[in-house]
Amino acid sequence: MTLRWRSFAATTLTLAAALTSCGPSPAVRTIPLEAPLLLRMAPPEGQVSRYAYSMETSVESPMMPSTGGPLVTMAWHQIQTVLNAEDEVFRVRGTVDSASTTMGLPMPGMDDMLPDLSGMSFTVDMDPRGGVLQVVESEGVPEDAGVSVESMLQGAGHSVLPEAEVSPGDSWMVETPIEIRMGTGGTMSLDMRFTYTFVSLADGRATLSFEGPMDMDMDFQGTAMNGSGTLSGTLVVDLVEGRHVSQTSRQNMEMSVAGMSMTVNTTTTLELMPDR
Repeated sequence: MTLRWRSFAATTLTLAAALTSCGPSPAVRTIPLEAPLLLRMAPPEGQVSRYAYSMETSVESPMMPSTGGPLVTMAWHQIQTVLNAEDEVFRVRGTVDSASTTMGLPMPGMDDMLPDLSGMSFTVDMDPRGGVLQVVESEGVPEDAGVSVESMLQGAGHSVLPEAEVSPGDSWMVETPIEIRMGTGGTMSLDMRFTYTFVSLADGRATLSFEGPMDMDMDFQGTAMNGSGTLSGTLVVDLVEGRHVSQTSRQNMEMSVAGMSMTVNTTTTLELMPDR
């Protein structure tokens, strides 16, 4: 149980960091926002964005009592700063300003086992389509996080924006295989195949949807876990400011660990906070 919550927390934080870095091409700032558009990352240097992120996870299993609600609720505020933007390489730093975890079921000792993400930061170089070129540095990663944040950031940063111009109604496929180091000799692999759709364009904001299957295999200190399911959601990008406005997602996974089967449902929300 402990390892799974650590993995969920780090995975969702990574995906949030990668997604909130995407934006339009520089030309979008100087021409009318009319489709078709070439969606590219172009955040201005010095831009600071503050996001509120939350995740709720519920588990259905014959071996666990029903909570009547989420088993785990995690929330944090994340600050993202564009440090440098030149030569189609964008250096971005993300910092977890504050974080909290609430358990829906009394589990003695669990609060001490969950990693505290407050103060964690990471700096990455990204390409115009939102892919992570390299992890420059990470700081404040809890020693008991159980996963390699560097490998997770690198893996989750596959380019998600389309190669060509798109108009509302157009779709494109993104395959995202991720290999993550876990502890000594442990590994976790995620195979995700998403279909992205350009839903609408209004008032300089583009709405995109995504959906697709997910497969997971994990081996950690002799414990094997595997699962399969789906992930779907919607995100809104401000094409003028070059940053995400919101994102919602829902993940449904059928998982098996140590001979026990369970259904894990996770919902996430990401909201851009007003500028101070």
